[in-house]
Amino acid sequence: MSKQDATSRQYRSGEAAKLARMPAATLRIWEQRYGVISPRTSASGQRLYSDEDVHRLRLLKALVGRGHAIGSIARLEGAALEALLTSTARDKGAAALEPEAVASIVTVGLGDVGPNDHVTDRFDSLDALLQCGAPPSAQGLIVRVASLHAETVEQIAEAAARIGAGSVMVVFPFGTRQAMELATLQGMTLKKRPDALLHAGELVAEFSASLQRRTPDGALRRGLWLRSQRRFDDATLARLVRLSTTIACECPKHLAELVMQLSAFERYSDDCLSRSPDDALLHRHLGDTANRAVRMFEDALVEVARQEGWDVMEPPALTS
Repeated sequence: MSKQDATSRQYRSGEAAKLARMPAATLRIWEQRYGVISPRTSASGQRLYSDEDVHRLRLLKALVGRGHAIGSIARLEGAALEALLTSTARDKGAAALEPEAVASIVTVGLGDVGPNDHVTDRFDSLDALLQCGAPPSAQGLIVRVASLHAETVEQIAEAAARIGAGSVMVVFPFGTRQAMELATLQGMTLKKRPDALLHAGELVAEFSASLQRRTPDGALRRGLWLRSQRRFDDATLARLVRLSTTIACECPKHLAELVMQLSAFERYSDDCLSRSPDDALLHRHLGDTANRAVRMFEDALVEVARQEGWDVMEPPALTS
């Protein structure tokens, strides 16, 4: 064991997943299926994750959120992941995915949808998809269930994370209010259709069209399991606002303060103790909202940096 391993903090799987802003189920799937990380094991058999492990998970999640398939990046070294994330952020040509890149869809419980170039795989049930030894990769997932309950929503989220799908449509005839709220907060599209099997082709066509209208940095990746990673940490923000500026105002400072405050509120919402399932849903929603707000204000700060000629990925030296 290296000196760093011996002195750095160690986290259990649930703690590591929380720090990486992903469900523990996603972490488990990524480890078992893709071997994304190899944490050390304690004498009692408990898997322990270091700060370096958590950082790697954050990089992987950020790249998946920007459209990279987990299977294609799972074994890359840390430096390669950092470089890929930087190049992805600077790629101005990725404003919209090509139709063939966004149209791959996996269906569950929808039966025969007829000839459709967008449907790459079909499964009879969620269990069949979750237990599949070599799960497919797709941008979209359509799931038809006989009834929608909270535990079903969690299974659907796990299935979406397993295949890397950033957009999900759930088709059902009946469902509980809590389940529908949870699915909505996770960014899933709900279709209450008891006649879904008779109109499967129409549902797939509608879903395909919605995928093609979305971008890798937009609504395609809005589920709870794929929150956006912060572009700037607090130290970088503090450095940026001290740079010499030609703007006759304190906009950079105000933007940086808003990002810090919203990020703190996101963490606070995630850590709040919940008294009921509805309370937990509310805090998840608040955390998601704060995360999206952080992204918006970081985009604004990037625009300020562009106007000033700053390299936001490598801030210039401070002026005296």
